[in-house]
Amino acid sequence: MRKAMKSLGWMMQKEIKAGIKSGAPGGKRYADFMPPAMRAQFEAAFGAKVKRVYQSGGKAEREKWGTTSRADLIASGIKESTVGYTPLGKMYRAVGYQYDAKSSSVKVGWLSNSAKRLGEKIEQGYTKEITEPMRKRLFAHGFQIAKGKTAFQIKPRHTFEPMRIALKPKIVPYLEDKIGEYALGKKVASGSSPRRYKVR
Repeated sequence: MRKAMKSLGWMMQKEIKAGIKSGAPGGKRYADFMPPAMRAQFEAAFGAKVKRVYQSGGKAEREKWGTTSRADLIASGIKESTVGYTPLGKMYRAVGYQYDAKSSSVKVGWLSNSAKRLGEKIEQGYTKEITEPMRKRLFAHGFQIAKGKTAFQIKPRHTFEPMRIALKPKIVPYLEDKIGEYALGKKVASGSSPRRYKVR
């Protein structure tokens, strides 16, 4: 049972990571993200180094990606690696599982307090105030924010609840299969990392 529960935790965190990277965890597509070319402009305005494809004279400028969404760019044949800006960035790396020997249970979720805070904020949606220095900086880089607009509204993007619903019917069959395999003497891979993760 211990081995099966650990395997279940590994499977679930793997599925959740894949769901985040797909942009549609549990089959529920995230709200639209800012078009990649526009996001690159925003980042450049605040001093971030952007991918070559979005730099002056790069492919995005030559082919006039403009307000084309990430999904449409990929559908047109542009490689995901070229488009960049994956859903939730690298946050999928902060998903993991924790096995509790005392209760023989496994918990799946965020592995750090900072990831948990940001993840919950993204799932709930939030408002980002537009300050005057921010407005001026964006204007200097070609962004003219409409008069009267005082904040950016970031739409909720749910991850764990749709994944919970999608994974629920898989749990019992997966456990049964694993318990059967281990009962028949299947070897468990050795040499795994001694690090013990803690889910927040």
